Amino acid sequence: MPVTANVRPPRHVAAPAMTDADRERVLALPAQGQAEELLERAIGHDQRALDLFEQNVEEWIGHIRLTDHMRQLERRSEFSSDLRVRYANADINLTLDGWHKNEQAADMLIERARTDLHYRAAAVYFLGMLAGRGVAYDKIHPVLLDYAKHDPDATVRQWAVEGMRYLGKGEALDELFESFTQDPSNSVRERAGCNISDCGNFTRLQRMRMTPKFLDLVSDPGTNAQMKAWCYMALREITDANVPADAQAWRTWYGQQGAGKLAEFERLDWWRVRGDE
Repeated sequence: MPVTANVRPPRHVAAPAMTDADRERVLALPAQGQAEELLERAIGHDQRALDLFEQNVEEWIGHIRLTDHMRQLERRSEFSSDLRVRYANADINLTLDGWHKNEQAADMLIERARTDLHYRAAAVYFLGMLAGRGVAYDKIHPVLLDYAKHDPDATVRQWAVEGMRYLGKGEALDELFESFTQDPSNSVRERAGCNISDCGNFTRLQRMRMTPKFLDLVSDPGTNAQMKAWCYMALREITDANVPADAQAWRTWYGQQGAGKLAEFERLDWWRVRGDE
């Protein structure tokens, strides 16, 4: 059996920046080719490709499918180090499932979630994507939160939590923290914690402001071992600090360096986050 433990995934080499000739060539491709090339270039942080992707993504509805290559691109864009690419991930998922970014789609998904138990988990996930893209946020947000907190099916709650990671607002982080600490399902708690610390469409500054809540949890003698382990992982991912899994050590670090980290993250471009590429 080959040893694979230390094998790293292949590095993706970004294409040169898109030129006028590239633009014309790409727009002459079939929809599938357009979508795949523009998404791949967007993953490489090509601003022109990102803009062109956003301009054309809804025109691809009904004309593209989840090929093996598109599936790889979808996964890469989900965990990009660029929030603009993570929003493109929402766009491509909506397009692949046939949803336009408009209020009519929001109403249809809300109704579908209410009436179709088999599609409810998918519906709440897509609702989060729509709201994160600025569509009917005030209408979707309370519906999504209700499913995340109260649906009897843990799978639905988990996908509602996944939808909330696209919302990009501080209130969503606080609500995810409630799911992290209060949901009866460990799978929901784990995903809520991951979406606060590293996944989802929140800035590093927004995440850094959650640090005191995690510090309180690890300092509480009533917090169980699994929750403490998740908290320490979240603290490392939020701060990039290499501090032992010790509550007092983390409080000392935060007292000495927390303000500096906040200032550092405040200076970052809003879209720069931890990510795979």
